[in-house]
Amino acid sequence: MLALSTACAAGDLTLDAAITSFKDLGVGAVALHRAPTPEEARALVPLARRVRIVAVFSDEPGPDIGAPLLVVEGGPADEDREASLDVLCRRLHGLRRFKIGIRTPPDEEHHPSPDEMEKIHETLKHVGYWHDASRGGEEYLTVAERFLLGASFDPLEADVQGLADAMPTFAPAVIVCEPDRVREAILVARVHFRA
Repeated sequence: MLALSTACAAGDLTLDAAITSFKDLGVGAVALHRAPTPEEARALVPLARRVRIVAVFSDEPGPDIGAPLLVVEGGPADEDREASLDVLCRRLHGLRRFKIGIRTPPDEEHHPSPDEMEKIHETLKHVGYWHDASRGGEEYLTVAERFLLGASFDPLEADVQGLADAMPTFAPAVIVCEPDRVREAILVARVHFRA
């Protein structure tokens, strides 16, 4: 399922206006790059009937807008990496009423490593993996493909075919790019993903 991120929104567009503009591009699914404020959540309720909200990127759950997936950061690893991984697992356990996708870390100093992702999923079945193509490559997809919940990527820079091959059916494939490149990015992604 092809979706856009509201991080694509230009300038000072409000969240609801950005989502409406995505519908005009022929993409009926959106991932929010942050949790909405309570006021924004109220404004999104009628829009969510027409534009599916597939994921929210936030370390804290915001107002309920019916998004099926909360995408979180693993956070920095301490010197005692195993101890900080335990802290992360306790935090994720506290979010057990949500379906969680842990995003690819920005570097090796953050959780999770590919092996840690597998350990986390074995312990916490409500937690899967969200692949961010700008942060990680094959090593993550190889280990975490069986519990891959979705991905964000720039179709003009990523290996779109490789990503499409790894993605489960109906998992959100979220386009993230600069606003002036959105139309071109959608055209490239549609070759590999259904809208």
